[in-house]
Amino acid sequence: MDIVWIIVELIGGLGIFLYAMKLMSEGLERAAGNNLRRSLEVLTTNRFAGAGVGLVGTAIVQSSSATTVMVVGFVNAGLMTLMQASGVIMGANIGTTVTAWIITIPFKEIAPIFVFIGVVMMFFSKRRNLKRIGGIVLGFGLLFIGMDLMSSGIKGFAKENVAFLEGMISAFENPILGILIGAVITMTIQSSSATTGILVSMAIAGTISLDAAVYVLFGSNIGTCITAILASIGASKTAKRASVIHLLFNVVGVVLFAAIIQFVPIVSWLKGTGLAVATQVALFHTIFNVFGIAVMIWYPQILIKISYLIVRGEDPKDKMKKLQYIGAKLLDTPSIAVGQTLREVRRMADLAKENFEMSMESLLELDEKKANKVIEQEKIVNFLNHEITDYLAKLSMMELTAHDALMVADMFHIVNDIERISDHAENISEYTVIRIDDKVPFTKKAEKEIVEMNKYVVEMIEDCVASFENNDKALAEEVIRVEKIVDEFERDLKESHVKRISKGKCTPRAGMIFTDLVTDLERVADHATNIAYYVKNGDYR
Repeated sequence: MDIVWIIVELIGGLGIFLYAMKLMSEGLERAAGNNLRRSLEVLTTNRFAGAGVGLVGTAIVQSSSATTVMVVGFVNAGLMTLMQASGVIMGANIGTTVTAWIITIPFKEIAPIFVFIGVVMMFFSKRRNLKRIGGIVLGFGLLFIGMDLMSSGIKGFAKENVAFLEGMISAFENPILGILIGAVITMTIQSSSATTGILVSMAIAGTISLDAAVYVLFGSNIGTCITAILASIGASKTAKRASVIHLLFNVVGVVLFAAIIQFVPIVSWLKGTGLAVATQVALFHTIFNVFGIAVMIWYPQILIKISYLIVRGEDPKDKMKKLQYIGAKLLDTPSIAVGQTLREVRRMADLAKENFEMSMESLLELDEKKANKVIEQEKIVNFLNHEITDYLAKLSMMELTAHDALMVADMFHIVNDIERISDHAENISEYTVIRIDDKVPFTKKAEKEIVEMNKYVVEMIEDCVASFENNDKALAEEVIRVEKIVDEFERDLKESHVKRISKGKCTPRAGMIFTDLVTDLERVADHATNIAYYVKNGDYR
């Protein structure tokens, strides 16, 4: 057999296999992403519940990498403790073994039928959900076609390169070399499932025994940690510790089980079952990962303590001008990215609300320090506005559920409204500086009127953001109702201001600032109402 064609079969089969995994993983993730996201948030109350969620979630989305990236993101966001994260990570290791069992199924003869059905569903169905299911079915069919091509290529390679293959298998059987090879392969293609697929293909081709596969499997469990480590770059130290826990768990599991099989004939027992080598590989993979969680789920605090020794110190408290909840890695799982973007928007809204309240305090208390802090914090809000908008633009180009697409579209507008609220806070802080520099007084009655109007505006800001975050239409209606009260305040306050000026109780300079201030308050209420209308007219749950 021509060596060039053998190589084409090998790399072509691997390419089809990886693409099939991506199709299946993306389709399943889109179908289950929102539920998985909520499960990770709500059901990980302890390490055992977390392990169950990690196991089921990874089995559903067919990617332990996706699960661990979510976990790192949640830890970075402060939504999950390291104890909860450790349970999910452990469960994900068992969930990823499902892939090995799927690819041992002898479906290669009917795989083209799955491909045909998947293509028909993707190209001719008008319903988004059916298109996604079509992608999953297509991926399932391509998975076995890729496996068959790899097996064929491996058989041809074995016939043409007997000496080389024997040397390679010998390297696999060496514990250190086998683990190293498995880790490097997995880190390169960033998929332990793909490494397992290669081993199963070799087993189907009859070119590898279980003795040679076990150490490569060990290495793949270590290599798969690279995805979580990459996801933690630029994240908080706690998030980095979560990725370290993932690495520690897998390394300790490999060391312990590699030592055990030197004394306990697990490999010999599996070989003696008479099962196909491909099935032996899948079974060993499962036994190994179940062993890891059975031993270490009782002692996660040890892994956590070691992670603190490796990742020392705490994050600087002044890290505001930085995205906390979103990053490029999360774009691989759009439904998770949408949920995290919502949190970043909420953070921006909290900063804008704080800025607005501080600007009013600076004006009424004549506190120049607070006015200056408002101007500095406005730079952070502007930064978040640009970064979140850019991120939303990238998200909008992804294939999203109808729910997520609507949320992304509305967040574009909501982020702009939040930024404008902070702009008005900056205007108010400038009035403070003018009042201090030019010694501009306000009458007691004017200050009382401003405080009363401001109370309603602050309430609107808080309620409009909460209504969007929780899809609370009743709260959105309340914001819209209060906006009418604020409009009445604007009219009444401007009328009373004219009366004060006509009676000589207010200076023209103070009158100008008062009028501009009331206008700013009314505009802030308008932006809060805009957000409430998006909630009233939308459906995010």
